[in-house]
Amino acid sequence: MTYASPRFHRAARPALALAVALLCTVAAPASTRRPPAVVVTAVSDYAPGRYTGKLEPSPPHADGNPGRAVIISWPGRAERFVFSHEASYCPLFELPSGAAMANQFFEGNLGEAELMNQFGRRERNSFVDVMESRPDRAWVRWTYFAVNQNDDTVPRLRGTEDYFAFPNGLVLRKASYTSLLPDQPIGYSTQPVELFGVAPVGASLADLFTRDPAHGDYRVLAAVDLYGEGRYEIYWSDDGAVRRVGDDATLAAISRSRGFALVLPFRDRLMFAVLGEASGFPAGNSQLIDHSTPGAEGGAGWGVGRWDHWPIGWLNSQAHNWKPGSPYPWSFGSIGHFLVPEGQRIREFWKDYSALCEDKAFNRWTEQRVFGVLMGHARDWRDVHRIGRAWLDQGAACLQPDTVARLPESREP
Repeated sequence: MTYASPRFHRAARPALALAVALLCTVAAPASTRRPPAVVVTAVSDYAPGRYTGKLEPSPPHADGNPGRAVIISWPGRAERFVFSHEASYCPLFELPSGAAMANQFFEGNLGEAELMNQFGRRERNSFVDVMESRPDRAWVRWTYFAVNQNDDTVPRLRGTEDYFAFPNGLVLRKASYTSLLPDQPIGYSTQPVELFGVAPVGASLADLFTRDPAHGDYRVLAAVDLYGEGRYEIYWSDDGAVRRVGDDATLAAISRSRGFALVLPFRDRLMFAVLGEASGFPAGNSQLIDHSTPGAEGGAGWGVGRWDHWPIGWLNSQAHNWKPGSPYPWSFGSIGHFLVPEGQRIREFWKDYSALCEDKAFNRWTEQRVFGVLMGHARDWRDVHRIGRAWLDQGAACLQPDTVARLPESREP
């Protein structure tokens, strides 16, 4: 069911679709009603990362409704999947602590256009529609226009992302985009996925992650090969040092696997995002890049990358580095996934990345694809492998939403 008629204002469409879907559920005969296992709710008082400060007066880009969000929840389970206005509706898979995982979106080539800027958070440039709200499935569509931070009169591309949530606690992301400047490199995207986390107000690394007993630092990001033994881990220390377990060759081998998972190893659960060849990411066109570790191949060398937020909207074009004692949530990252032409790699980030963005044929190739990502949480690393492989082993069928409903449950710890 679709309730996206153009006669309704974008800001009203999600609420309308939700109301109609819920009305249909309530009107069903009592004998056919089932307790909902997945619920979609529109709220007007949400703030990321347990932020409780004032949201008013809101910044000009907030459309006067910074607390708006559409939330997918599972009755009896504490995690939530949140499309927050102040995060440009980029969804956050949120744990009870307020810690969350995000996978970003189609950022325009050369960093020229994105969503985390003063224009990208306007409802006209980023909005969600509740397409379906059934007891056994929720479907939310996120549509956005990647725009320049200084001017949104000429959007660079239009992204369309469908999210399907099921009683097993898993969420399927299906993403594609259309160039709105087909003759220019900035009208395309080579980066559909980047692993970021969100930390709640006042949280320290020790609150979020387990301390390594030998080194005294914290494992904050990881990439694992689902079809081999490869694992690449990034550790941060309280004094700003970065350590990695694994080298450039390890991360390159994981990139070329049939399937891999990007993981935020929070204390209470492992939050994961799975992608692979079967879900639209050919091994020969995939490169994972560690932006945290100085000197890592292709990386930007951010070090301990933490950004402060009001409550989240300053990232990226209005970036504010995190400061101790901040009253705001903060985000951190990242391991980025980049699409690259067959046989090419990004070795020096800006030099090589800029060059591949000029490849017209490759740009058109990225525009013509649908990319699938499976998101969830797990008790341990074996569960990440178990769920991820069960999904990818279905081949191209893994992009069909109903196949996700039959996967093993993302279990409580």
